[in-house]
Amino acid sequence: MEEFTEDGVTSDYAASEPASEAISESEVLVRVDGAAFPPRQMAYPGHEVDLRPKRLDPRLVAFNDFDPHDIAPYNRLVISLISAAASRKLKRVLIASAQYGDGRTTVTLNLAAALARARQRVLVVESDFLRPSALRLLGVDSATGLAEAVAKGLAPSHAMVWLQPIGFNLLPTCAQVENSAELLASPSFEVMMRTLSPEFDFILFDSAPLLAAADARLLELHTDATLIVIRQGAASTSQMAKAVALLNEERLLGAVLNRVVT
Repeated sequence: MEEFTEDGVTSDYAASEPASEAISESEVLVRVDGAAFPPRQMAYPGHEVDLRPKRLDPRLVAFNDFDPHDIAPYNRLVISLISAAASRKLKRVLIASAQYGDGRTTVTLNLAAALARARQRVLVVESDFLRPSALRLLGVDSATGLAEAVAKGLAPSHAMVWLQPIGFNLLPTCAQVENSAELLASPSFEVMMRTLSPEFDFILFDSAPLLAAADARLLELHTDATLIVIRQGAASTSQMAKAVALLNEERLLGAVLNRVVT
């Protein structure tokens, strides 16, 4: 299992050159304060929303003015994902954590933004049905979400939000969903994911914490690999062991150490 870090800590993943330099030299960055290159658009653009920097959560560092120090860990993770996808099936990635407060959704959104900067077509599926927070972190609203689209048999475009100018899609969850297992096991959800899959390079599933809900077990059926987000000092060894035991270890791609003190 590879280890990745956030907040400037050296990662076990090594690239041939610094990740921030590799991506910036390729001139594919999209900045909130003025995009130089338009993002790639897919067949399901969704409802287009302009992000307002002042409404973004400050922890969404990959959305703000480009800072090589802040975004470097995500760039390293982007390079690792793209490299791995070249040699194996790696499109649908489950982002998991042991408990709330680990920063899982923040990591998911920052990773999506970094992938979009690298000209990857990205969809974030907010599948934390207990405490969805992506819309709040982004400072945007949506009238229709994943649960409503699945229940009503709507086309994906009715629920997706295309975030501009960063250029990735979000399939949000607007409120707590009580029947999450029924939703994830439904044929409609499977058809929706199968329909969307060819249109994206990466689909990131932000799941509820492993110790709070069993949804991640069902989401593993729809994904190719799992990244687990770990907040330094937040979970005990026994809690982490219990959380990891709930996953298919063969599909465990790596860990993201979040909020590391240096």
